[in-house]
Amino acid sequence: MDKSRREILKGFVGATLMGFTGETLRAAVPPTPLTESPINIILPRDYTPPNDNNSSGYSYKLARAALDFLEENFSRSSMPIWKQPFHKVDMEVRVRNIVYWIQLAVEEYRSIYPVDPAWVLAQIMHESYFYEFCVSSAAAVGICQFVRPTAREYDMICAGDLPEHASNLYRKSDFIVKLDVYYELRRERQEYIRSQRHLEKMEIDDVMRRIAENDQSIQQDAIEWNAHLMRKTEYDQRIRESLDQYREFLTANFEGRDIFKEDDLRFLLGFDERVTYKKPIFSMVQMLTKSLRARNGNIITAAAGYNAGLSRTQAHGPYKPFGRIPNFDETVTYISRILINHYEIARRVNS
Repeated sequence: MDKSRREILKGFVGATLMGFTGETLRAAVPPTPLTESPINIILPRDYTPPNDNNSSGYSYKLARAALDFLEENFSRSSMPIWKQPFHKVDMEVRVRNIVYWIQLAVEEYRSIYPVDPAWVLAQIMHESYFYEFCVSSAAAVGICQFVRPTAREYDMICAGDLPEHASNLYRKSDFIVKLDVYYELRRERQEYIRSQRHLEKMEIDDVMRRIAENDQSIQQDAIEWNAHLMRKTEYDQRIRESLDQYREFLTANFEGRDIFKEDDLRFLLGFDERVTYKKPIFSMVQMLTKSLRARNGNIITAAAGYNAGLSRTQAHGPYKPFGRIPNFDETVTYISRILINHYEIARRVNS
């Protein structure tokens, strides 16, 4: 392989990254804190996303800002997900390439709704801290954390989709069916619970009260209730076991791989595209732009919809056009951290 080919592969973008200078990104001067936040919650329809054409060196500044933020906070402690400090990971090549694809995706889907590239970068940071092999407890994969059903909607190959994934060319290939088992068990559990609504409504306080009142029907109801709880526990155990085994299948085949090496990249493109950059980033941006259009530019509810599902951000009355943050602890934390990520990145870009 000639030198130029190696350089193109190392960059992973197939072209020279526009907007970057020859100096290293980590050499940037620490930013001066600003007195006000640049975050705009409602993005107007005529918002113009910054790029290298309308803001000189924007891609460089955006990547540098994220790197500065990470270095400032994780020089002496481990980064989330990576479990390593900043200097142990080549974050520069990752952030540079992620910014490149974000910029292309924002321009591609601008006609749906314009979105702030810094927000997309901040959201990806919270999703995965730019770790391409991130696998969540729910088997969401990659820097944008797509679960298989959503990834399939956006035409991404996922581990287990192709017949050859079951061959002995892949590690732990006997676990390939476990994700289907997981989804089937979840469906069965939901149907079972719907069929036992009278038992779902029972609580230990109700049982104890009826015992104290010498309710003659309590004995049989208590037996049924206890059996119901045991069956739900059994479902939960089987669901968790299936999901854990599928995650083992994923991590076994990711182990030792490097998306910046040609052979590994070829393998991963045929195994699980969620660990690459282009398709996941384009899909994430497309989802956000559709949500922004549906929520009249409200970036908070658009991001909440990415985490919890857009249908769960519906609001009523005068707030209906803009939506709401669903009352889930996970989603509230999700939005809170993206807001801070965005603030810290944007203020450095603008300094």
